[in-house]
Amino acid sequence: MPDCIGDVKLLKKSLDKNRKIIIKADKKISCTAVKIQKNSYPQNGLNFLCRIAGLFGQRLYFHNKVKSYYKEIKLNTLKCVGCGVCEKNCPMHNIDITDGKAKFKDKCTICYRCFSKCPQQAITILGNKVFEQCYVEKYL
Repeated sequence: MPDCIGDVKLLKKSLDKNRKIIIKADKKISCTAVKIQKNSYPQNGLNFLCRIAGLFGQRLYFHNKVKSYYKEIKLNTLKCVGCGVCEKNCPMHNIDITDGKAKFKDKCTICYRCFSKCPQQAITILGNKVFEQCYVEKYL
């Protein structure tokens, strides 16, 4: 997803920009698939400098930053109806439905699946209001 953060308006891109990102990614995937079929495997991002940048960027900085985000997950208990859609879509099994409401544990990876799929728009992670729920189908 090019733009899954739908609860902080400042971080939103236009629908047109997101469509362009999806189209570009789709072309790159098709091109890569053709190369792989011809036994030519792309080496993008596999050099030493890319690995160092990934270590400092993703592993060290963002890992520590994201660790605290699961504490920021907000559930509007007035909107939550305990339908279980968030629980079914959580790849970390971080959500349980207890007493008719979603309950979050501490294994969140901020994938935004619960947020994007909640039919009641009861979940926010970074902001306080749902501006847009993002589905890849919208950009195709």
